[in-house]
Amino acid sequence: MTAIPTGNVFISLFWGSGKYVTRGPSSTERSESGDMFISGQQFEIAHHWVQGGEVNIIGFELTPNAIHQFFGIPQHEMTGQVLSLEDIWGSKASILYQQVIEEPDPAKQLSLVEGFLCKRIIAKEWRESHSIAEANSLIKLSKGNISIKELATTLRISTRSLERKFIEAVGISPKAYCKIIKFNHAFKQLAIYQKDVLDVVHETGYYDQSHFINHFGKVVGMSPAQFLDEQEKLLICFKEDTEDGPMFSLTNALKDVQKLYVL
Repeated sequence: MTAIPTGNVFISLFWGSGKYVTRGPSSTERSESGDMFISGQQFEIAHHWVQGGEVNIIGFELTPNAIHQFFGIPQHEMTGQVLSLEDIWGSKASILYQQVIEEPDPAKQLSLVEGFLCKRIIAKEWRESHSIAEANSLIKLSKGNISIKELATTLRISTRSLERKFIEAVGISPKAYCKIIKFNHAFKQLAIYQKDVLDVVHETGYYDQSHFINHFGKVVGMSPAQFLDEQEKLLICFKEDTEDGPMFSLTNALKDVQKLYVL
């Protein structure tokens, strides 16, 4: 499966007999047998697969400033990083991890992690920034097509104050966050809804085709044309590995494409 940058952050737990492997366009391959991780803001896609057995995975997608709120870490320190939660919280994280993997009921596994996070909220060891929460909403509502000046004006704060608060709480600048949200929307139009590149450029607010192709290459590691060719091959392999039978309709094809990505 391929994870596309979403602008959110993640907590992931995995365990089992196999290896959980990840790799990005400009990062080295990483293989783990089991752990609990938190990941900050990501700028590239990440490919995920399992080797040599089976792996159980529980993943929580959290709002952009959740690491800052739940764990008290300046979020810019987590940008582009994936760290073991044990390195940050020590025995608290390892105890939670053991409780989860020893619990056979999936619903109770989720409840254990949710309870862990809720205790952080009840403890009130973090401060919520209403201006950042509103900025996140405005950026997502505009699908990344809002200027920083317009954003600051709407929030009634200076652009410098917005930049400073955003980097502290989210880990990246509001401009960089807008780029992630814009790309995620554009990627859906191209990969999921199979729209023409020029239509995607027009609908998602890129300056021109070359601007979109350049940004696509930085995030995905290849051009849109190369990506679409790889996706077609991947879909064929995916269909051969399932019992769904041949793709008789566009609806079936779209369902299969959506199984391959985390958006």
